[in-house]
Amino acid sequence: MHKKITTDIGNVKEPLWSLFAYKELLSHSVADDTKSLKIVSLFSGCGGLDLGFTGNFKFRDKYYNKNEYSIIFSNDIDPAATLVYNSNSKFLQHPIVKDDIRNISEQDIPDFDFLIAGFPCQPFSNAGLRKGVDDYRGTLFQDTIKILEYGLGQKSKPIGFLFENVRGIMSTKMPNGTLVPDEIVKRTEKLGYKTNYKLIQSSEYGVPSNRFRLIIIGIREDIGYFDYNTLYDVVEKFDIPNIRQNPYDLYLGSVLCDIPENSAQRNDFWAYSPSGQYMVEKIGICSDGKTQLEKFKKREPIELMSPTISTGRSWKNMNYQDMSERFRKIFNDPQKYHSPNFYRRFALGEINGTITASAQPENCGITHPFENRRFTIREIARIQSFPDNFVFPYKKIADAYKVIGNAVPPILGWVLAKSLTEFLKQRCK
Repeated sequence: MHKKITTDIGNVKEPLWSLFAYKELLSHSVADDTKSLKIVSLFSGCGGLDLGFTGNFKFRDKYYNKNEYSIIFSNDIDPAATLVYNSNSKFLQHPIVKDDIRNISEQDIPDFDFLIAGFPCQPFSNAGLRKGVDDYRGTLFQDTIKILEYGLGQKSKPIGFLFENVRGIMSTKMPNGTLVPDEIVKRTEKLGYKTNYKLIQSSEYGVPSNRFRLIIIGIREDIGYFDYNTLYDVVEKFDIPNIRQNPYDLYLGSVLCDIPENSAQRNDFWAYSPSGQYMVEKIGICSDGKTQLEKFKKREPIELMSPTISTGRSWKNMNYQDMSERFRKIFNDPQKYHSPNFYRRFALGEINGTITASAQPENCGITHPFENRRFTIREIARIQSFPDNFVFPYKKIADAYKVIGNAVPPILGWVLAKSLTEFLKQRCK
């Protein structure tokens, strides 16, 4: 059972930290950077969630203003991710600590007001082996909670936390049979937080990708459960493109049509293996190419474009004789194999699917609609809502795809951060 999402505070207990003090902090945080809420970020990756929480970036023609948070400590073990993080000091001004979180002493983490963490998703991901808590990375949420608990013994006494993970975690169980998200709820509520969670679709919150993520938020118990409806309020208040009302700017055509010529890594792409290239070419390109892309640049209504503008492709579009024996078996018995949509190729009039860390064409929509190649680094960065001046240096090109695929989309992070601010201001009046 999911923890019920509610806005009922219930019986208010003794506050862990003065509501008056927090209200004062919120009222000064925008005018004075020293008054911003102090954030500890764990498993930070290349900085997508951190960028969203700090704000002050532009995506295409829309500016996402500075948020009332400052990152005072960030950590990740992946050298490819930390290289990117530290190469973007224009956005992420606090250097990241590269180490295993289990090697970092709690005493080395400064006092903080809020904790954010995207603990490793591979143990829970449908794209991985799904070992769950049998994979040591699947228990790292426990180390995250230990740091939260340590923070409660310090002066700041964290007002809350936000955890992010793949939806596969929702069906992963602890050894005692408890679902991992419910275990997190149980443990954090013992610490004095009201914790709930929700599966969200990124395209509802300004990201040009139909990426699903589980968000777990805990707020100090005297304030109460976070109201996830606040996310919709923020989207409406700031006129953010979304799949429900104004999806035009989320279509792949919008994402690809206006990438600046001087954008870093605009032409860098990871070539397919011979077998992958064969599949992509035999599947064929989407019907609508450069001519239709120019129409997106001119913002012509999609209703006036080609009738096939939203028709993508996959392995099912191959000629039967071009299929391998494996794919012929699936084609001949789609019910047995649940009719998988391998080698998905999204059209210009569609919202792209999840870009996975492995960036393999069989498992995600990583193929350009009318060029027989992977998306470039800059193209997938846009699909993940990174600014065009956020750079992705790499030692191996696969590393750039990995860190972008693992990242929390910055615009989603921005909406979450802004929603938390709006919610806490309402509760701390």
